[in-house]
Amino acid sequence: MAVSDQTAAKIAASAMHWRGKKFEETFKPSNRPVPPDAQEINRNPKKRKGGARRAIIIILVLLLLVAAGAAALVFTGTADVILEAFGIPNFLPGAETRSLQYQLEQRAHQLDQREQLLNDREDMLSQRETELMEQSDRLDIREKNLKRQQEEWEAEIEAAKEMTIADILATYSDDKLQSMRQVGAIYSKMDAEAAAAIVSELYDAQQIAAICYSMQPQAAALMLEKLEPELAAEVTAILAG
Repeated sequence: MAVSDQTAAKIAASAMHWRGKKFEETFKPSNRPVPPDAQEINRNPKKRKGGARRAIIIILVLLLLVAAGAAALVFTGTADVILEAFGIPNFLPGAETRSLQYQLEQRAHQLDQREQLLNDREDMLSQRETELMEQSDRLDIREKNLKRQQEEWEAEIEAAKEMTIADILATYSDDKLQSMRQVGAIYSKMDAEAAAAIVSELYDAQQIAAICYSMQPQAAALMLEKLEPELAAEVTAILAG
């Protein structure tokens, strides 16, 4: 059965009305769920004002911190250094004075460092000088000791030159005298040249004199002839004393 135009229009209008009502029920603000905090704020206007006040205080504190930091950078000269490092023109108040003061401080710091280096070097040189003086003193003491020993040796040599054969034999023990007599007897039987070569290597002038004293006179004379002239003269002087 065909539907008339009026009936169709009524049906369409009814459908649109129903849809509009559903849309209004769905999106109507009064039907939206409201958070508890928002409900509390809507019910308490003072709380809303308190939150705004806290936000303003936080912003002011941040601004004060930023201003304090900027002031610190300016008064310490750090801002001038930063601007100069990046090649930015510096129009801050007192920038020229602070720049000059900063340069003077840097120069003073460099001078302090140089002075410290010089002081350290001076201390090192002073310590080295002290070590050299101590070493010089030790060398002086050693030189004096060596000189004293040399003088003692020279005195002993001079005293030995003045000793007679009797003085030399008096310093020997009985066993030593017996040994020298045996050695003298052996050299008396040897070839004079061979005996002279041996005694020159093994004994000094005093000992050779003691050996000659223990030898047969003729054998001792032949051996003395084969000794070096200087040594033979020294031995002869001891025997003659």
